[in-house]
Order: sequence, then structure tokens, then C-alpha cells
Amino acid sequence: MSIELLRQIAATPLPKSFAAAKDVDAVRILRQAGLVIAVPEAPPEGAIKVVAITEKGNDELLRLHYPGHRLPEPVPRPSWLQVAARRARSVIREAGRSGRDGL
Repeated sequence: MSIELLRQIAATPLPKSFAAAKDVDAVRILRQAGLVIAVPEAPPEGAIKVVAITEKGNDELLRLHYPGHRLPEPVPRPSWLQVAARRARSVIREAGRSGRDGL
């Protein structure tokens, strides 16, 4: 039921509010799973508003839409330390070149 609701949410403009008890419970399950970003409405109504579908929710929708299709592997990104080392080497290299030009 929750995954079907995720599909319905994806097909409608956001934000979208839900007031029925079973829908509110289903949205809470989706929120706990990290598939949607949802906030409670005013307390007397007990409704909940879905603000966005998360990246994880979109990945789940893709996986369900194309069951035999695997999601692409994430591209490995260098750590901050590797980036800093690369920048430091570049600065040192440039400083060495400008030092030779001045002589």
C-alpha cells in the first residue's frame, strides 16, 4: 500500500496533504523509510503534508518501474583530503614556476 501511495504522490504536484487515517499512516511509513519528506498539519485535523520525494524515494520508484534494470553505480568521488592534496601540489608547482621566471 505504501509503495502504491508513493507512486500516487510522484504523479501529483507537491506539496500534497493527506487527511484519511490510512493515508496518514502510509505517509508516515514512507517518511520513516526516508522515501518522502513530510510534515504534520495543524493538530486538530491530524493531516500530514508531503513536501518532497527524496533521492532514495526516486531511486525506489525507478527500481519498481524497471524491475530488471539495475541502478547505475554511484561515481566514486575523491575525499576532501585527496582534493586538498591535489590543490596543494598545484599551488606548489605554480610557485616553483613563478620562482624560476623571476631569476
